[in-house]
Amino acid sequence: MVLLVPELSFLTGLSDLRKNARMLKEVMWEMIQSPQQHYHRLTSLLCRIRDSSEASQELERWGLCLDTDIYKTQGHILPVERINLRHRSFLPTEELGWHREVTKEVPITVISISSWLLIYPKRLQHLAKDLLAAMRSSCGAMGMQVGQPTVQELRDDRIETYVRTIQSSLGSQDKVQLLLCIISSGRDDVYGAIKKLCCVQSPVPSQVISAQSLMGHPGKIRSVVQKVLLQINCKLGGQLWGVDIPL
Repeated sequence: MVLLVPELSFLTGLSDLRKNARMLKEVMWEMIQSPQQHYHRLTSLLCRIRDSSEASQELERWGLCLDTDIYKTQGHILPVERINLRHRSFLPTEELGWHREVTKEVPITVISISSWLLIYPKRLQHLAKDLLAAMRSSCGAMGMQVGQPTVQELRDDRIETYVRTIQSSLGSQDKVQLLLCIISSGRDDVYGAIKKLCCVQSPVPSQVISAQSLMGHPGKIRSVVQKVLLQINCKLGGQLWGVDIPL
């Protein structure tokens, strides 16, 4: 047992940011800074320390002296890697991202989905419908074929209901390529139970999607579904892109 003195304890971290989009955006802005922004922040801090008599005296007492600029060294910029898809290759943008290209072009290897399960609680049936529609509208540009799934609608979202339905569905079909589950937001316990079942007890590629990620305007849902399709293609043995690796 660990006993903490309340007067000497301080609450750290942040509350659940997913419920506060504005605070999440502000925190992400603070975390994701460009190299120039990092540099200006560090030099500003060093100048503040220098201009503070109290801080300068404390450093002098320690025998320390801080330069007002960070250490500079000679750097070398490597050439940009060319990203190869099946029919074309390209150089990524300055942000080093190529999500737009891989969702509009055919990957190197594509695995079509013909035998798969879709499981969701009844109260999320509207999200399941939107998910299926977005998958069908997005898969063509990637060269993927998504067949009609075997649908299992659950009466509730309890762990036992998910596990029992998955076991029954996997046992009644010869070969299942993929299990796709929609779960209620914030249900990490359900996620863990599904992954344990699909990774250990009855091995099958699985994709679990939180209801929260499927809510919002159609553009957001489409972007989420595109990323899900890319993940599914990899899990089924597909290859999204490659780079040239000379001997």
